[in-house]
Amino acid sequence: MEKRTKNELTLRIAGESGEGVITVAESICKVAARMGLHLATFRTFPAEIKGGACMMQFRASQKPISHHNDLADVLVAFNEDAITNNFADLRDGGTLMYESGIETPIPQRKGVKYVAIPFRKIAVEIVGNPGSKNIVALGILSHLFTLPQDQILKLLEERFRRRGQAVLENNLKGLHAGIEYAQNNLSNVNVPILEPTSQPSKLLMTGNEAAAIGSLAAEVDCYFGYPITPSSEIMEYLAKNLPRVGGKFLQTEDEISAIAGVCGAAWAGMRAMTATSGPGVSLMSEILGLLSMTELPAVIVNSQRGGPSTGLPTKTEQSDLLQAIYGSHGDTPKIVLAPTTVRECLEIVVLAFNLAEKYQMPAIVLLDQTLSSRLETVDADVLAGLKVMRTLPQPDTLAAEKYQRFQLTDSGVSPRVFPGTPGGFEYISTGLEHNQRGDPGYDEQIHTIMSAKRHKKIAALAQDPWISGLASTFGSKEAEIGIITWGSTAGPVREAVQKANELGIPVKALVPKVLNPLVNSELKPFLSSVRWLLVPEMNFTGQLATLLRSTYRVPTARLNAVKGVPFRSQEILEKIEEIAASVSHKSAAASQNGEGAVLESVGSEQAR
Repeated sequence: MEKRTKNELTLRIAGESGEGVITVAESICKVAARMGLHLATFRTFPAEIKGGACMMQFRASQKPISHHNDLADVLVAFNEDAITNNFADLRDGGTLMYESGIETPIPQRKGVKYVAIPFRKIAVEIVGNPGSKNIVALGILSHLFTLPQDQILKLLEERFRRRGQAVLENNLKGLHAGIEYAQNNLSNVNVPILEPTSQPSKLLMTGNEAAAIGSLAAEVDCYFGYPITPSSEIMEYLAKNLPRVGGKFLQTEDEISAIAGVCGAAWAGMRAMTATSGPGVSLMSEILGLLSMTELPAVIVNSQRGGPSTGLPTKTEQSDLLQAIYGSHGDTPKIVLAPTTVRECLEIVVLAFNLAEKYQMPAIVLLDQTLSSRLETVDADVLAGLKVMRTLPQPDTLAAEKYQRFQLTDSGVSPRVFPGTPGGFEYISTGLEHNQRGDPGYDEQIHTIMSAKRHKKIAALAQDPWISGLASTFGSKEAEIGIITWGSTAGPVREAVQKANELGIPVKALVPKVLNPLVNSELKPFLSSVRWLLVPEMNFTGQLATLLRSTYRVPTARLNAVKGVPFRSQEILEKIEEIAASVSHKSAAASQNGEGAVLESVGSEQAR
């Protein structure tokens, strides 16, 4: 029998929403995380309540990973559509496990191993409930992947005991039925196995959970929110846990009320936040302007989804970057940050609170559906190195009779005293343009001076040591082909860069986490060191590429995708190879003609 791969597995489970696809995948993920394995996942689910196609893919590895993998080693399909929609994503030599009751022909491909399993029949005969076929599948997979049975049993008890002993016993019946079927019928099935490692157990959380935990770590006082896919889990987590630590939670009637609540709490001196998606940020834009005019800190998490309008509410996209930077009337300076991993969702939210408070302005954290929904392992010490830096008022250092809430300073940041502070620190705070005391003023000189003041804070932030070294860099240091990307696209880019370097194509990448302001100390050295620049991002218009071109006057090769699913690393690798081939061809032609090297950008600005 062929030797089985250990601790390197990519599994995709697909079926209909409501069939328990996510339950099976998450259960295996939890056990693998407790075994010390690294995990990255991706899931899709329908937008309609009536249901539809549902899928979850996870990758488990002994080594740290940044991407859920392009292709699956094993595909488990509960119905015909699951095969139709996912068969192309099964690698050559992979294994298809499918419901034996499917009556339509199964697509054939050389090298694929086919295993028909009567999931539904086992569930009906043993448990008496066809809905238990997902637990039957869990039993089969746990046996095939050699997962510790005590861990699986413990997991089911944790999940189902609170629903009653009868429910728990039925699920245990389904689990044991699946294990017994695998023992008796699938001894020749060769799939990768997972074994406990010497590494410590890891935490498993989604990007939304990490963002919520980050807000708690940052000492958030108040959360105001309205549910919207794919950010709702942040609100749900804080609804349960923020009151436990003395914080205030309020579900509002809409997004306008949510950001208004954040504004009011910030004015009163609280650390406040909300979470939403692109349509919600659109509704919040007016009060984002008010936050800017009144120079108040606030944190807004935007989990991006496909748009415009309702668009693709359960699919991923990176199309709100320009909205985050420019999306309010007038000149509204805002801090814009973008994490690339689940762990960074936690860390960047903490940083957002620190920066928003220090610079007295709103900070927007850009997640996307991929990052919000993906389960990923995080080391248990994730909170150990966090720095929560408060910038609190010090009224005792100010003379009340000379206090100016909007005083002009070198950094643009004015002394802040909370309302109600005794001693004559009263001031006017409205959405009107104003002078240093807060008195409304409408002449062109005041507006020009105060506009410059508010934007001076952005310039000061770009030099702040708090954000120094935040960008990720990887690849061949001497490469002349460079990649700049952002957000969750960093994962497939990292894998593509590694593959390209292994193929002998020198390439390197920079992933900024601060997108407004663009940090010159990170970007300028990188841009000056490369001659060809590729910018992959999940939007149609190339929003980061547009910012880079307009700011640094550099040509770019764009790789844009709006498919509702993340990039594959292979897509990015193919674009790298295309650029490298074109560079080689042009360099050879220039050499034959006695010309110098070609310095222009390679590749058209394309939208895929």
